[in-house]
Amino acid sequence: MKMNFGEYEVEIDIERTSAFYQTAAIVTEGCKCQGCRNYEAAAKQLDGTIREFFQKMGVDIRKPAEIYVNCRNEDGTLFYGGFYHVCGTILQGGSAWKQPGESEKEPTPCYQVTEDFQVSFENRIHLLEEGFPEPVIQLEIYGNVPWVLEEKCELQ
Repeated sequence: MKMNFGEYEVEIDIERTSAFYQTAAIVTEGCKCQGCRNYEAAAKQLDGTIREFFQKMGVDIRKPAEIYVNCRNEDGTLFYGGFYHVCGTILQGGSAWKQPGESEKEPTPCYQVTEDFQVSFENRIHLLEEGFPEPVIQLEIYGNVPWVLEEKCELQ
């Protein structure tokens, strides 16, 4: 199915993507750090627009290929980065990652899902899960996520 997200046009095989995520491991099956535990718990409570964005592509938001905390914001939220894999192709839109020597004046092509959550698509694939259906693109995320665990946040 063709989908448009800002400057991106992607072709996504929702059924194959969804089938993979039905059996994929949740993030805390691979890592028990505070950042991963919080992300998994917070994912269920994120703005409905964000959850719908993932569901529309067949992606289980609790099952990133990689997730990490960049920093803790002054308001107590955490600025996360990470990525998921999606069965599909990028038809239009460039990488959000700047390569050495590329102009910093070029705008970063990100799609604003909400005020605090944005994504981009990438053809360069990292940490591809075994058995993920091809063709594959990487869905990069950047966003502020609330701290929801009952324990004290030890992350900086």
